[in-house]
Amino acid sequence: MSFIFAITKKRTVLTLMLLLIALTTHGADMNSLSDYQWKNRLILVQAADENAGEIETLRSARAAVDDRDVVWFVNTGSDLVSNQDGVSSSLQGEVRALLEGSRSDERVLLIGKDGGIKSRESSLDLDAIFNRIDAMPMRMREMRSD
Repeated sequence: MSFIFAITKKRTVLTLMLLLIALTTHGADMNSLSDYQWKNRLILVQAADENAGEIETLRSARAAVDDRDVVWFVNTGSDLVSNQDGVSSSLQGEVRALLEGSRSDERVLLIGKDGGIKSRESSLDLDAIFNRIDAMPMRMREMRSD
């Protein structure tokens, strides 16, 4: 009887520990671009200004963006806008540094779930970006499993 009790107690403790870990990591803020690796594809955009239209274009494509596990960031110069809540200052710095380190004609970067840069474009063309994403082997597997 005590053997069964000990196993049940260990399972309960293990279950509680796993639940605590899951709850802790689920609410954790993303503080680095590497935190998105294997979870999301990223679109980084260097906008001319807040009124350039990229933000509205990305917001209006929410269903397609969500379906492809895309997180986007638009650097307007004065602000960093995203479809993520509460972007940390360290993450803002990383995004800005990556965009500022790109050539002037590379205003849009697509980063895959593996963390690699998949394309560098001069303008935001969501149809072209979605076509590129949909041709990726990982995305093709995702579409087959849905």
